[in-house]
Amino acid sequence: MPVRPLIGITTSFEDGKYRLDHAYVSAVKDAGGQSVLMPLVSTIEEAAQLCDQIHGLIIPGGPGITARTVGSLPAQLQAVNPGRWESDNLILNTAVERNLPILGICYGMQLLCVRAGGSLYADVEKQVDGASVHSEKRGAQSHPVAVVPGSHLARIWESDLSTVNSRHFQAVLDAGINYIVSARSTDGIIEAIERTDGIHIGVQFHPERMRLRSLFRNLTRQATEYRDAARRAALT
Repeated sequence: MPVRPLIGITTSFEDGKYRLDHAYVSAVKDAGGQSVLMPLVSTIEEAAQLCDQIHGLIIPGGPGITARTVGSLPAQLQAVNPGRWESDNLILNTAVERNLPILGICYGMQLLCVRAGGSLYADVEKQVDGASVHSEKRGAQSHPVAVVPGSHLARIWESDLSTVNSRHFQAVLDAGINYIVSARSTDGIIEAIERTDGIHIGVQFHPERMRLRSLFRNLTRQATEYRDAARRAALT
């Protein structure tokens, strides 16, 4: 039986407990990977030690981002805890430096964008004329999505899928340096971004809640390739 690649998943820390929705772990397992839950770190050295163990990274959903954000967060969205923000950035920076494959989900997509010099809407429904309701807390359920032809996302997308769930207040305004838009909702809101080489994908929706496994299978495939290339390099 093939050895599963190790997929790190960052966590939140609330009331003295690390928290992560088990749906992420299930999605990784279903896609052929093994999850490694990553606690908060406060130094580059700690981030490096964690990233030494993994072959791919998931940054899951989370609270509101204020960095490089246009407007103010809505009252229903709490700003990200400073400790988590510091930790996520340390881990992400280390993962990017090592060229690890990365899947960013909702908050995770927005973090990819901000790190790349992009920008966010604080409350997209209030700031974009004609925007649909995108927050579950305001009544959103699902909406159509159009994947950009020729993108890496288009190559791995499940062709019979035309709608996604919707659970966000914030949204990407500008994707950032070396990132392109790879999906939009019908009202024009950015629903996915990717690095131009396809090694990073960010999605605004929650595929772990949809059983959309193509994104996780892509990540585990890329992680396996990363692991095998590292092993070959170590032997030379």
